[in-house]
Amino acid sequence: MCVTIGLAKENSKAALVKRKGIRAKLGRAFAIQVTIISVITLGGIVAAYNIIFGVVMRQALNDEAKYFWEQYENDAGHPIPDVYNLQGFMAANGDLSGVPAVYRDLEPIGFTQLDAGDQQALLHVSERNGDRLFMVFQYEQVSDLAFFFGIVPLSLVLLLIYGMSFVTYRLSQRAISPVVRLGNYLEAFDFEGERDIALDLGTLKLNADAEVMSMIEAMEQFTARLNAFIERERVFTRDAGHELRTPVAVFKGSLDLLEQEQERPAYELRAIRRMRRTVEDMESLLETLLMLAREEEIAPPERAVRVNDVIAGQLDLLQPTAEKAGNTLALHESSELKLKVPEKVVEIVVGNLIRNAINYTSGGRVDVVVSGTSVRVQDSGVGMSGDQLENAFEPFYRADESRGAAAGHGLGLSIAKRLIHRWGWGISVHSSPGEGTMVEVSFEPDQGVGR
Repeated sequence: MCVTIGLAKENSKAALVKRKGIRAKLGRAFAIQVTIISVITLGGIVAAYNIIFGVVMRQALNDEAKYFWEQYENDAGHPIPDVYNLQGFMAANGDLSGVPAVYRDLEPIGFTQLDAGDQQALLHVSERNGDRLFMVFQYEQVSDLAFFFGIVPLSLVLLLIYGMSFVTYRLSQRAISPVVRLGNYLEAFDFEGERDIALDLGTLKLNADAEVMSMIEAMEQFTARLNAFIERERVFTRDAGHELRTPVAVFKGSLDLLEQEQERPAYELRAIRRMRRTVEDMESLLETLLMLAREEEIAPPERAVRVNDVIAGQLDLLQPTAEKAGNTLALHESSELKLKVPEKVVEIVVGNLIRNAINYTSGGRVDVVVSGTSVRVQDSGVGMSGDQLENAFEPFYRADESRGAAAGHGLGLSIAKRLIHRWGWGISVHSSPGEGTMVEVSFEPDQGVGR
C-alpha cells in the first residue's frame, strides 16, 4: 500500500479558501431583490394589460350589445350605437349592404381583434331573429389611457423601489464598512515580515460603531497576548540555546581529552564514541533551535549555495551512522542545484531528512537524488502507514513500533518542515509500510531565493 501526503506552503493568504465577502453578498442580495421586483412588476403590467383588453373591454362590448337588443326588441327604431370610440352597424334580415366590406366576412358570432394599418379595433358580432349587429370598438385611445394611467405609474413605482433598494444597499455597505476594512487590514498584514504582530487599528476606530469597536478591542487584546507568548517562546529558545552551548562545549572538550589516552579497553572506546555522537547531535539540535528562534532575522546570502556540495558533506558526516546500521548511502546528481539561502538551512533540512532515513532503515539503502528543481531522499526502510504519515511531521511523534529501534527524539522532520515552509519550498512524502519512504523537497523558480 502506498500512501502519499503533500505539505503545501503555510501561507495564510494562499491557504485560505477564497470566499465571497460581505460586500459581494450584499450586492448579490440586491441584484436578486431587484430581479424579483422587476419580474413581479412586469408580470403585473402584463396582467393589467390582459385584464383591460381581455376582460373589461370584451365585457363592456357584450353588455352594450345586450342592452341594444333589449331596446331594439321594444323599439325597432332604436338608434345603433355611434359614439367616438364605438360604432355600430346593423344587417337587417341578412342584408350586409350597410356594413363595411372589411367586416362582412368575419365570424358571425363572437369577438375579433382587428389590427389593420392604423386601425386597432375590437369587433363584436351578435345576431337575433335574422338581424346581425356589428359593434366596433376603437381601443387606440384606451391603450393610451392604459399606458399613461397604468403602465407609467407602475414603472414609476418600479423605479422608486429600485432607488429605495439601492439606498438600502448603500446604507448596508456603510454599516458593514468597518468590518470589511478590518478584514482587509488583517488579510494584508505581513505576519512574516513584521517583528511582532501588534496591530495598529487606530484609523479603524474613527468610524466604528459599538459592535465593531468591541471586535477591534478584542482583536487588539488577543494579538497583544499572542505577541507576548511568541516573544516569550523566542526569548526562551534563544537563551536556552545559549546556556546549553556551555555544557556541550565542556562535554566535547572532555571527550577530546579522553580520546587522547592510548590505552583504553574496547568497551570504554565504544562508550566514548556513543557520547561523541550524542554530543554532536545535541550541538546540531541547538544550532537548529537558535536559527528557528531568530528566523525572522535570517537574510538570504549574496551568493548562492551549491546544494550538491552541502549534501555531499552531510553524507560524509553521516556515513559512520549509516555503516553502523548496515546501510549504504548514495548520491545521484542529474544537474547542479543552487539556492540563495543560508548554507546552514540547507544543512539542517537535508541532514535531518537523511538522518531520519538512516534511523528507520536497517541493512538497506538511502539514496539522495539532486535535480535542477528538487532534492529527493529515498530509503528502503520500515515505511509508514497512512496514520503515521499524517503525524510524521508533528514534534516528538514516533510510531509505536519504532520506539527504541531508532535514535532521535522525533524532532527532525518537524524542524525540516518548519524551515521548508519558512523559505517557501514544497515538500511531499510517499511511503509504503515495509517498503520504504521517499521525501522530496521541491524548489520552484521563484522559490530559489528565501524571503
